[in-house]
Amino acid sequence: MIKINYLLEISYDGKYFHGVIPQQNVKTVLGEILNFYNIKKCKYIVISRTDKGVSAEKNYIELSIDKEIKWEEFNHPYIKISRVFELKEFINIRKFSRGKLYYYYLPKTLFDEKYIFKPKYIIIEDYKIEIRGDEKEFDISLYKEAAKKFLGKHNFSNFAKGKAKNGICEIRKFEIEETDNYWLNKIEGNRFLYEMIRRIISFLVSVGKNRFPIDKIDLVFNGVLDPKPPPAPSEYLVLKNIYLDWVKLGRYIKKIYL
Repeated sequence: MIKINYLLEISYDGKYFHGVIPQQNVKTVLGEILNFYNIKKCKYIVISRTDKGVSAEKNYIELSIDKEIKWEEFNHPYIKISRVFELKEFINIRKFSRGKLYYYYLPKTLFDEKYIFKPKYIIIEDYKIEIRGDEKEFDISLYKEAAKKFLGKHNFSNFAKGKAKNGICEIRKFEIEETDNYWLNKIEGNRFLYEMIRRIISFLVSVGKNRFPIDKIDLVFNGVLDPKPPPAPSEYLVLKNIYLDWVKLGRYIKKIYL
């Protein structure tokens, strides 16, 4: 049976979905698209498997299915298919990703105490270093100073859910802007671990509240945090952009639908 390979560029409001990947008994972004077209079985790859509650202004899904789809007929209140490409073959679209840009809208009122990191120790080789800080009012200048230390290539294993196979990531940009109600964090990097941004945010809040000494931040890239920072709330995180290598990708595009 002949397979047709599609690449979808999509956006969605994450608060209505339990992530992107299809799951039983819950609404997901790709699940809703497949249900709309009554697609029971397909091969797929999603560049960014955003968590429950996380929104995206640009994400990409590669699909291989056994029928032609009228993508212009898709209609959903919280999902938009912006562009559709037919590919010459199934290519694994993740190999063409060159980086991502995320926005995290940190409320100025902060959030529940359970999301604020309470550090205890950093373990480096056989040494356990106790972390102590006298909590103070949140200081955005400390938060911003700490954020600069995350720029560059580091081991971010302390900011991943579970054990990361490869914790090395490069953050190329970390900018913080003030709006009326939020501290807007603009974070761009080559790749991100599961829950990495949300855990970085809760860690930085602990620095801003003087719970984690700023002079010990470099240790988090070399040792093991006990415990790890918890993930900050997902509803404030937005995937703004995914940077694809369109020069290389263009060689595999057969047709443009939208």
